[in-house]
Amino acid sequence: MSKERRQHPRIAERISLAVHSESAVVQAETKNLSASGVYCVLDQFLPPMTKLQLDFELPHGSSRKRIRCAGVVVRVEPIIANSDRGRYHIAIFFSDLSDRDRSAVSQYVSQRLAASPSTESPA
Repeated sequence: MSKERRQHPRIAERISLAVHSESAVVQAETKNLSASGVYCVLDQFLPPMTKLQLDFELPHGSSRKRIRCAGVVVRVEPIIANSDRGRYHIAIFFSDLSDRDRSAVSQYVSQRLAASPSTESPA
């Protein structure tokens, strides 16, 4: 059995995400989230090691907490849904996330796990 390498808990969560690369801004949706990164679905291929800017909002009480950070593509998996349009699962590591924003993401993940422990995803 392999040892879990993740330092931060991860939850299955759908959150809208704006992904800014050098060539475009692409809208995505997360499949899971942790304080160290996101796993999302994109309609555009981004090669591993691509540097990105990310922009998303987390529910925060009756308001929303906006998170802006830098990330790096660490894994790309094609989704074979139909031959006309490519879709990809993309794993993005948060390479530059403020301590304050990392704490907000971590707190959000912890609250969601406490509310519904079955939401943790192995991906």
